[in-house]
Amino acid sequence: MYKILKADRDSYITDRVIKGSRTNTSNVGAAGSLDLFKLYGSTLSGSTPNTELSRLLIHYDLQPLRDLVSAGKIDPGNNSFKCTLKLFDVFGGQPTPANFNVSVFPLSRSFDEGLGRDVVYYADHDVCNFLTGSRTQGPWLLSGCALGGGLPGTVDYITASVNVSAGVSLESTQLFKTGEEDLEVDVTLIVSATLANKLPDEGFRITLDSSHETDQRSYFVKRFASRTAFNGDKHPRLIVKYDDSIQDDSQQLVFDSPSYLFLYNYSRQVLSNLTSGSTLTQITGSNSLILKLATEVSGGWYTLAFTGSQHSTGIYPVAGVYSASVLLSSTDSVLASKLSESGSVKLTPIWGSLDNTVTYVTGSSLTVYKPQRGAVSNDAQRFIVTVHNVNDRYFSDENVVFSTHIFDAKSPILKASRLVIESPGSIIRDVHYQVRNSVTGIIEIPFDAVTNSTRLSSDASGMNFKLDMSNLVKERSYVIDILVITGGNRQVYKNASPLFRVSDMS
Repeated sequence: MYKILKADRDSYITDRVIKGSRTNTSNVGAAGSLDLFKLYGSTLSGSTPNTELSRLLIHYDLQPLRDLVSAGKIDPGNNSFKCTLKLFDVFGGQPTPANFNVSVFPLSRSFDEGLGRDVVYYADHDVCNFLTGSRTQGPWLLSGCALGGGLPGTVDYITASVNVSAGVSLESTQLFKTGEEDLEVDVTLIVSATLANKLPDEGFRITLDSSHETDQRSYFVKRFASRTAFNGDKHPRLIVKYDDSIQDDSQQLVFDSPSYLFLYNYSRQVLSNLTSGSTLTQITGSNSLILKLATEVSGGWYTLAFTGSQHSTGIYPVAGVYSASVLLSSTDSVLASKLSESGSVKLTPIWGSLDNTVTYVTGSSLTVYKPQRGAVSNDAQRFIVTVHNVNDRYFSDENVVFSTHIFDAKSPILKASRLVIESPGSIIRDVHYQVRNSVTGIIEIPFDAVTNSTRLSSDASGMNFKLDMSNLVKERSYVIDILVITGGNRQVYKNASPLFRVSDMS
């Protein structure tokens, strides 16, 4: 799962000196940029150099994540759960500092965005500003949202919290070497703690490193796009990554290597737990059922048994989905005999109770082919990759499942036929999708082979992935690329899908 959350509030606060006066009640909440800077000695108070600076404030709506957690679709404590705060640079030829560090902390107090937009004279007065964060909570505890500290405690921004992890800093930092980079910092710990209600949901404070704010140098000006910037491609993002892919090996059972088989149980088109007995006890948890793989032999059936469990997404069990790890040995005398005769073995999956008294589901037969021996070629395979069932337009509130077909002309199980047949395609463990703006080439959702948030799932019908259309900027044309990783080789298949556009919600 790859999800992009948009900012619902952002601004920056400053105490610039304009015409000899501090503009500490100015507001720029409606401005198109978020300007991060510090000026030292540009103005004087008598003979004393003034220090003038800004601090950025931003908040993201986390409700979509809360909904996913409540539905058991993501586990914020899982190692694959990652959150990145991203602001886009909008360098426009202005002077830009270099070799400086930026710090990001969670806010403890709320802020109002405000309606100001004057970034020249800072003459628009509204809340938030350098003195006051919001109308409900009033002034900052220390002007400039400057009082930091740990929780429990009364502070403007949070440096640590005993509720999260004692002694662990909540600061995220990034070095800007040229000054033209985007801001991309890991805020997984902050978001996870916020979703668990261990931190207040007030947003983030983004500043120059404290050492920069107090030295005798100027850093002017690092400029990011705000949520009201004209170019929607540059709006601030909170990027959430989570591996919720399912690797079902029903179509590619192999010998001498672990494979995973899945069972999906539906009741009235809704995934529902299996039930057993007169009391309709639900089958849940680990080691809760048996998977038998049966093959016909002379005089009856030969059966292998494996323990199955309810499938989980992190700590959350998934209703109606079960899986079992299967290891088939090519040295098994019965299987080896059938392989020598026909080159393959047909196995019928039978899911049943632990005590073998109840059969829940008997599936369609699965075919396991003779292992391919010999040296493994380092040459990359060439596939024909297509993404199916793509419409020309989608609404931004849609979650769309796309099927992906990978055709391998060298497949040892490809059969010649005089009739037109539909090949099920190859199932490959490590396949990822990418979404690209077809006009500008900007990659909106990149391949993620690290946390596997873009990895395709597989099941008995083939390979697929789900795309959340709210991730994409409306009224743009997009195309899907596919990355196939096999034996250390990475192959990118561009334009694997037709073009499509995203419109306002239906």
